[in-house]
Amino acid sequence: MNEKFSASAGSVVAGIDVGGTFTDLLLIDGKAGGKVHIAKTPTTVENQAFGVVAALGATGFPIDGIDLIVHGTTTTTNAVLERRLARTGMITTRGFRDVIELGRRTRPQAYGMTGTFVPVIPRDLRLEVSERIEASGAVRIQLDEAEMREAVKKLLDAGCESLVIHFLHSYA
Repeated sequence: MNEKFSASAGSVVAGIDVGGTFTDLLLIDGKAGGKVHIAKTPTTVENQAFGVVAALGATGFPIDGIDLIVHGTTTTTNAVLERRLARTGMITTRGFRDVIELGRRTRPQAYGMTGTFVPVIPRDLRLEVSERIEASGAVRIQLDEAEMREAVKKLLDAGCESLVIHFLHSYA
């Protein structure tokens, strides 16, 4: 949905933060002069939606009366930091396979060149395909669909449960 929502004095807005332990909710009822409802419920690890629905229910406010829900979570960040991830493969623009390994790493000395780094996706699960989009959105090299299908098959055969499509300038 590309429509922009502007919260007005008559809007009902709920902000929900799903954490590793608790789901927190703050609801502002603009139709009742800005009355605030707060809820804290346990996060349901097996399905985070259950914790969100429980928090919404704990406010006593009817869900269908909410104009906007804003959601944030630390669970994805925590999963990455703790390496509790599904086996993930990546398909990227040819020549950009190693981009996700570039950047900062833990170093014993701030300006040293040594340190530890374990990539989020192992190199053997990062495959390249022929395609290239310019920053302007113009297609320089059309995606080779047969090559793409073969890459997906290889990753499935390698036991990947999750897939990242990481094409250069795909936002354009």
